[in-house]
Amino acid sequence: MGNNSLTSQTEIYLERPDATGLNTVDIWTTGSDLALDGDERLWVIYIHGGAWRDPKVDSKSFAPAVEVLSNSSLKDSIAGFASINYRLSPYPSHTKDPSCPDDRSRNVHYPAHLVDVSRALLYLDDKYRINNRYIVAGHSAGACLAFELNNWYLPVAQLPQPACVLGISGIYDLEAFIEAHSEIPAYRALIENAFPDKSVWEEASPNKSHLSENAKWQNARAIIVSHSDEDELVEKAQASYMLDRARMAPSANEKIHFLPATGAHDEIWESGYILASLITKSIEILQSSPKDSIITC
Repeated sequence: MGNNSLTSQTEIYLERPDATGLNTVDIWTTGSDLALDGDERLWVIYIHGGAWRDPKVDSKSFAPAVEVLSNSSLKDSIAGFASINYRLSPYPSHTKDPSCPDDRSRNVHYPAHLVDVSRALLYLDDKYRINNRYIVAGHSAGACLAFELNNWYLPVAQLPQPACVLGISGIYDLEAFIEAHSEIPAYRALIENAFPDKSVWEEASPNKSHLSENAKWQNARAIIVSHSDEDELVEKAQASYMLDRARMAPSANEKIHFLPATGAHDEIWESGYILASLITKSIEILQSSPKDSIITC
């Protein structure tokens, strides 16, 4: 990113009658960060968590990490940053910002969240040419979305291929997530809220979905799963589930990595430093991986 000052703006990635105020993406670049042919610098694209429903955990949650990364030793390897908003599931009991039944941006269910993220990636590729030169990082529900990315959800379009997929504190097996917290009814309610049709739970679980055979993470040069032992909301077994599935991918031994994180669940993104450190390590892993392992189909 050189020594140019970082500028930010919010862009609309979907302009059609059914678009909502959450079909936006926050972009951080410098004035020189154009979509130039042959530019090998990476885009860092973030998918926020928030249990598919929390209005207070949005694209802005990436800002602290962007501040750290834009001043890091790897800044010249980064072309820009993007943080995707997507429509949310209902949350009428939220204490400060309850959802209303007529709010189209906050009353959706699977796979609407994923369709929005996919549309955002198509927009970013069209404008910034990110294919094969972006790392997609997701936290919690966002990690699930990152590992769900698949052309199947938007069959008329070809999603850009990520060079690296990083899942942090992710939820990868919906049924196991509920079972691990069976004594807390809120966990089942959370999943049923975003995925009311139980018949799709396996399909929506990246670790065992039949759709994983063609998921975008399969062809990434680096596949990285991260979890903190201090996480009080998501059990570490979730990371193990995804790692076990990822190790079934082609050339798995060379590209599957586990990165231990520190901090409580939300502390990872709130601090900025923990999330930035995981992204930095992921970029370093990617830079050391063979470039000829990129698969574009």
